[in-house]
Amino acid sequence: METETLAAILQLRLRTKRLELRLPTRDELVAFAELARAGIHPPETMPFRIAWTDAAGEPDFVDRFIAYHQEQRAAWRPERWVLALGVWAEGKPAGSQSIEATDFVASSTVETGSWLGARFQRRGFGTELPTAVLELAFAGLGAEVARSGFMAGNEASEGVSRKLGYEHVGEAVVAPRGEPVRELVYELTRARWHETRRTRVEIEGLEPCLPLFGLAPEHGGG
Repeated sequence: METETLAAILQLRLRTKRLELRLPTRDELVAFAELARAGIHPPETMPFRIAWTDAAGEPDFVDRFIAYHQEQRAAWRPERWVLALGVWAEGKPAGSQSIEATDFVASSTVETGSWLGARFQRRGFGTELPTAVLELAFAGLGAEVARSGFMAGNEASEGVSRKLGYEHVGEAVVAPRGEPVRELVYELTRARWHETRRTRVEIEGLEPCLPLFGLAPEHGGG
């Protein structure tokens, strides 16, 4: 991503009643890395497709965390993008919410994923933060489908998905730690989102970013 492009996307803000989502600066990424290192899930479980948190105890974990986010930004293209937003709660780094797509203009489909630091869990943030990127996807970008996946048996994620209107559409097999695990695939359609949309979300600074998503500046999702 070129410097002027990065400057535009850095101004994008999503706000709910208690949360703010935006791209962290490099210095802020250090705080998010330390939050992840402090713990996201019990060590005996692995909720992610890639077992990146298993490296939390390694000396270069912070550097690798920062490098991943910088690489995603550098690789940004309208045909393939990953927007990994930092989540602030009570003014403090609380976790991450990502939204990504391949050939978005043709597919009108996004995928989402998130994590919260352990001390911010079980406070309702897990339901509140995806509503922000769903507003971005459907109202801001005009998406038709949002897709999310989680490991079978993850009752918390399943509960959040169902509360937001997602429906189970299939399964996949992943192996984050080398052993095959069932991943449940859920989808939320634009029509279902309109039915379940309740949380007020403020989006700031989107219009200058629309070309980054392959959309015309005058585009409006509705």
